[in-house]
Amino acid sequence: MGDVRPSKRPSRPSAHARPRHVATEEVGTVRYDFATKEPPKLRFAIGAGRIEVETAEAAETTVDVEAIRGELENLKVEQHGRDIVIEGRKRFGFKGDEYEIRVRAPLGSDVDANIASASFRATGRLGAIEVNTASGDVQVEDVEREAKVRSASGDVQLGAVGGKAEVNTASGDVQVGSAAGGSTIRSASGDVQIAEAAKRVSLNTASGDMHIGSIGEGSVDVKSASGDVHIGIRQGSRLFVDAKSLSGDTISEVELGGVEVATGGPLVEVKGATMSGDIRIVRA
Repeated sequence: MGDVRPSKRPSRPSAHARPRHVATEEVGTVRYDFATKEPPKLRFAIGAGRIEVETAEAAETTVDVEAIRGELENLKVEQHGRDIVIEGRKRFGFKGDEYEIRVRAPLGSDVDANIASASFRATGRLGAIEVNTASGDVQVEDVEREAKVRSASGDVQLGAVGGKAEVNTASGDVQVGSAAGGSTIRSASGDVQIAEAAKRVSLNTASGDMHIGSIGEGSVDVKSASGDVHIGIRQGSRLFVDAKSLSGDTISEVELGGVEVATGGPLVEVKGATMSGDIRIVRA
């Protein structure tokens, strides 16, 4: 499909192709319908506003756009093969433009979003996701494969991740429900929480606290300057621990200093180092 623009404008009517269906005739709001028998890749590039994605059993993708500030004609909504592209006609849109975008797409849709201060929220099951944001918050319920998020100051919440979770943030907090393929998370001052960790986990913060609710098998490598570390080891797992803190306390239910506790279960290897933060390893 070629360039698709809104059909209703208070001024300067569009001379280009119209969306297949207009959901409402209110000024500043329009709907686009696209046939997507296979899960599409949703591509976003906007500066400010709100993006909400919902996935469901469906054979089409619906995009509702509302101009909070600015002009709808400054936003491009197009289909290129598998890709549904929603982006400003200039990088991050025109100065001051702000949109509310609501998308309903098939289960397993992928997301590639580049947003400045817009928030992003997704419910239902996505395929894979990559989000780059400056200050917008990111909240995602379920991802089948990999989840990659880069944020300056926005908070990041990921529910269930079937693949690997990779998050880089400066001051935003990070919460992950589960990451079956492992996790790599770096934060300057934000706190990091993983409820259920697996495989290879690497956490690095300057002053943010780190909390792993439970891990049953794999490796955990944590580094922090002043943040506290809490790691829960699932019952029945063997444990190898090499953890140290220069001025903080180190507490564990098992002996430290490289002593392996051989109980016949799966092995968890923990390496931890902090400057002044406390390290606490417990049974989950």
